[in-house]
This record gives sequence, C-alpha cells and structure tokens, in this order.
Amino acid sequence: MTITVLDQIVVAPDELAVLETLLETRYLPGAAARGLQLQSKQVSPPVITAEGPLTLWLRWEVADAGAWWGMRAQSGCPEVYTFWDAVDGICLSRKRTYLTGQSAAELPAVGEPVGCTTGVRFHRETAQLALAAAEKAEALEALLSTATEDVPGLEQAVLGRNLAPEYAAGHYTWDLLFTDGSAAQTARESRAWREMVLPALAEHCRAVHAFALDYLGGGLRAPGISGGVKRTAYFRLLPGTAPEAAANFERDLLEMPRHMPAIVNWRLSRALPAAWNRSDVPPWTYVWEQDFADVGGLTGPYMTHPHHWAHIDRWFDPESGDQIVDVQISHAFCSVESSVLANELLKGER
Repeated sequence: MTITVLDQIVVAPDELAVLETLLETRYLPGAAARGLQLQSKQVSPPVITAEGPLTLWLRWEVADAGAWWGMRAQSGCPEVYTFWDAVDGICLSRKRTYLTGQSAAELPAVGEPVGCTTGVRFHRETAQLALAAAEKAEALEALLSTATEDVPGLEQAVLGRNLAPEYAAGHYTWDLLFTDGSAAQTARESRAWREMVLPALAEHCRAVHAFALDYLGGGLRAPGISGGVKRTAYFRLLPGTAPEAAANFERDLLEMPRHMPAIVNWRLSRALPAAWNRSDVPPWTYVWEQDFADVGGLTGPYMTHPHHWAHIDRWFDPESGDQIVDVQISHAFCSVESSVLANELLKGER
C-alpha cells in the first residue's frame, strides 16, 4: 500500500522564498534518497495578501510501510534534523499527516479494551546491561545467576540476552522483582549485592542503565504465555515538553494494544534511576514493555500497523511537527520462558 505524506507549513509571506530555497537545497536530494518522493508543491491562498500568512503544501509518496520505516530510520540524521530546525526558525507552524485511499470499510478498526490492570504487586527494577567485551557474556551470566540466589527479598531475577543489541542500550535485559521498595533497599545493602552483584557488573559491563519502575498503566491479554519475546523500550522526553503533551503521549502508548493484538501483555512506567544505575547518557523518562508470542509479532504486525507509523510515531519523528521524544531510544527484545509482566500486574476491571 502506497503511503501519502502531506506536509503543511505555514509562513509569513516574506518567508516563503526562504522556505522554498531551504527545501530545494537542503532537503529534496536527501528525501529522494530516503525513499520520500515529492509528488506536488502547492501554496494557499493563491495570492499574497496583507492580512494573513501563506501555507506551503508538500505531497510525498513512500512505497509501503517497510519503506516508510526505512525512511524514518534516517530522519534523525544531522542533515534532516538541522533542516527542520531551520524551518522551525522561520515558520509559524507545521504539521505532517498521512493519507490513504481506503474506504471506511477498509480502514483498520480499533478493538475493545482488554486486560485492564489496576496496579502491581511487586517492586521491579529493570536494567540494560552493556558488555565491556563480547567474550564476557558467559562469565557475566554465570556470576549473576549465582549472586542473585543469595540476595534477600528478591522474588525473581530474569536475565535475557537481547536479540538485536545494536538497537538497545545493552546486550542484556535484566529484570529484578522485589517484594516492595524496602526489600529492594535491603537487597542493595546485603553482602551478596555488594560483594557479588556490583563487582560482576563493574568488571563485565561498560554501562548499566538501571531503573526502578513507577507504574502508569498496563494490561494482560495472555498471562500464561511461554516461550515468547519481551520488548523493553527506553524513551527520553525532550527538554521543555509540556505536561499535557506528555500525558497525551502516555495515553497514546497505552492505547496501542487495542489496535495491535500482537501485543499480548504490556506495561508503561516512569523510569526512576536506580541506585546502581551507571551510564553516561541523559536519564531516560519512560520504560515501555510488551510481550509478544514470537519475534514475528514484533517485527511484523506491530511495526506495519498504521496506528504505529501514522499516529504513535509522530511523537518521535523530528519531521512531524509534534515531536516530544528524543530520537535516541533504546529498543531491546529478548526471548523469555514466561512473562515478567504477568507475574506482577494486578488484573482489574475497566
């Protein structure tokens, strides 16, 4: 299905020529290389008046959802980012929307709310562990497996090797469930943690992105899932993001499972840096976790659904005019025997 992209850029009349020059010299060549083909360029109203601004309408086409994600993967590069930064410096407003030729009967429908949860019954901390060297993987796995056996108050420890660490903040996803926050504090003061866990992390990991999770919402569609895939994403809000925009972003994320049955369990949390966090990047704001039956559910229906690329992604896209999330995200996914989310989420009624 061909995707139509429509940019609406509003400028003062004396800025239109500047905008057109920017477009011709700094955007069009790279856009074509990314698979974004310009179909038309129009201006409204068709006259310069003293009363109001002008709107430049740019209509583009992208071959399909796969090509769209390929195009989006490059939208955070310096050339694209600096172009839109220059446009923002002269325009009054801008917005990017997506169009389809489908009829009402052909449009994907929203599902009914399912699997509402009311909270969590454990305190959980999650981490992305970035290895200092690939050959240290087995040693780290062995040390953490032994060390966590003696950590008091630890209900569950799940270490999963990320299947595509190049997209993640680490090579491993490590989830630790404690009975409560006090138990987590006691665990960190224990001999096993101080003399086994922390030295293992220090010796074998170049970075540890560790966070306590502040529950915002979640759901269970398949609590008994086994042999599935857990996806853990870290997002960072841009400085100065308005609280209302952040709340709308959170709402949109939690609506995703209604549109995408491939998401079988999910949880959105604020990321609170844990005492054992050790990284040189700005703090993350959110942890967004999902269970899938298999990798295909994540890389297929989840990525290709229009609710994802045409609605949710606007919060991430520097080209959308609505971006509030840093282009640098962590996208980790690993195989799991059972669901950590199902073990902690409390089932409720909506």
